[in-house]
This record gives sequence, C-alpha cells and structure tokens, in this order.
Amino acid sequence: MHDLDPTDECSVPNQHSTAHPIAVQRPRRIGILLNGLDGKANTVALRFLILEMNRIQRTFEYEFLPFERDDLLETLRSQMRLNRTDIKSQTADFHQRYRAYLAGLNKDFLLKEAPPDYFIVVCLATFDDDYYTTRKDRVSVIALGNWERHMAPPSIVEFLLTLIVREAVASVSPLLGGSVHLGTKGCLCDFTPQLDDARFKVLNAFVCGHCANALSTDKLPQLVEELQFVLSKKWLGLTSKVGTPAAIALKLGHDLFATKGLQPTFWEQALKTLQEEGTKQILTLIGAVVGAVLLVWFGIKGS
Repeated sequence: MHDLDPTDECSVPNQHSTAHPIAVQRPRRIGILLNGLDGKANTVALRFLILEMNRIQRTFEYEFLPFERDDLLETLRSQMRLNRTDIKSQTADFHQRYRAYLAGLNKDFLLKEAPPDYFIVVCLATFDDDYYTTRKDRVSVIALGNWERHMAPPSIVEFLLTLIVREAVASVSPLLGGSVHLGTKGCLCDFTPQLDDARFKVLNAFVCGHCANALSTDKLPQLVEELQFVLSKKWLGLTSKVGTPAAIALKLGHDLFATKGLQPTFWEQALKTLQEEGTKQILTLIGAVVGAVLLVWFGIKGS
C-alpha cells in the first residue's frame, strides 16, 4: 500500500507564476465526490467532518457536489483491481466532462459561483500496484480498497481526512505535487512504502523540514501551521462534550473513538450498547442512592 509515485502530477501554476493561488482571501476550492460509499459508510457523518475542516483553516475550502453517472466513476466502483495508469489517463476527459456538467447545473438554476477547478474522488477501489492515491489533470483519486482494520488506530475516517488534506496540498504546491521523501517521518507527505507505515502520517500531525521549505518556496509559508493544527485532530474534541465535532458525529451515528472502519462491526456496536447501558445503570443506581439518603434525611428531620 503506497502513496504517490514521482510521475503523479497536478495541474497547478508553477512557483514562478503570478497567478499562484496563495491568497488567504481566496481559498483553494476543492470539490469532493464520495463515489460508491452509499450503503457502505455513514456518509452524513463523514461529510460533516470533512466540511468542519472549512471552519478551522483558511487555505482550502472543501465542498460536496452533485454528480451523475460517468464512465470513470463507474470504473472506480468496480471490485476488481484497477490499473492506476489507465485511471490516470482518463482524468483529463473526466475533468472536462464534470466541469461542463456542473456549469450546466449552474445555468439551469441561475447560480452565481462557478464550479471549483480541482476534484478529489473518494472511492473503495483497489489499484493493482497497491498505491492508494493518484492524481493528474486537477483530479485526485483516493482509493481505500486496500485499507485493513488492523491498521487502526487510526480509524479509516481519520485516515481519509488526512489524505484529503494531502491532496489539497498537492493542488496548490507544485513542489509537493508528487511523492516527496522515502523516509517515514510521520510527515503528511511520507511515501510510506510499507503498509504499516501509512498510519504514522495520520497519527503524528507533522510537516517535516523539507516539506515546510517546499511550501515556503511555493509562497505558502502560512500553510505549515494550518496543516499541523488540522492534522492534530484536536479540533475533533470529545464525544462526551456537547457541541464538539466528535459529539455531533456521534449523534449522526458515527463514534470516532470506537469505530475503526466506515461502519461499526457487530462487536463495536455491542460494546457501544454495553457502555451506554452501563452508564444508564450507574445513573439509575446513583439516583436510587440519593433518593434513599433523602428519605432517611427527611425521616430524621420529621422525627
């Protein structure tokens, strides 16, 4: 299970272009397509968590878009191992088709904002060379078919949030548009040639010196601090604290700290039920004890 190879690329302005998308006032808009996840994931909770990242940083703006049936999207729903080079060869045409489709919807509904120019397709496909991301022609594909439960922690949702951030970075930084360093540093841009190493880029919330320098060269020095905050996942909060993203996700049906995959297993759901029932029983017991104490107290006072 690998990240990108050096031939992966994004159509972003080079570091000498005056049109480089660096202004904080104009975030890089990223269209997200959850392709083939319906019925296999809690997409409502997942969409909420991805959109929550809009609130905590300024460089990127993620948005979910409607999509119709498309040859590339249909291929990425296949359960067969797919040729990644073949997928990359289709991205330019897909980008053109999809932008035209969105422009048509804008015209039909008299909408003012133009569609985003960069898209990330999230799917459960598996590439035959065991890479899990690829990008070309302003389209990134995150293929999660190779994710295995023994890789948790982190959960697949945490893994996905990190990969989306990684693809967003590639969309604005030419120097980080392909694979970066062989060594596993726990950095967002780790190549991760070993399957078990992939978790460190999710758990460590780190941008290494090489990548920080690359962002500075690409006139994006402010992005390092943003990335480290987003990747730390501290903004998720606790499920026990009302109003935190973790608590809201739990109300939407996904427990970030108990569910490893896109959906809870039987045992994860059973454990959650036991914990909830145990809490109820403890509260009932506390109520009974307090009631008994009050009865005794009032009995003494009455006498």
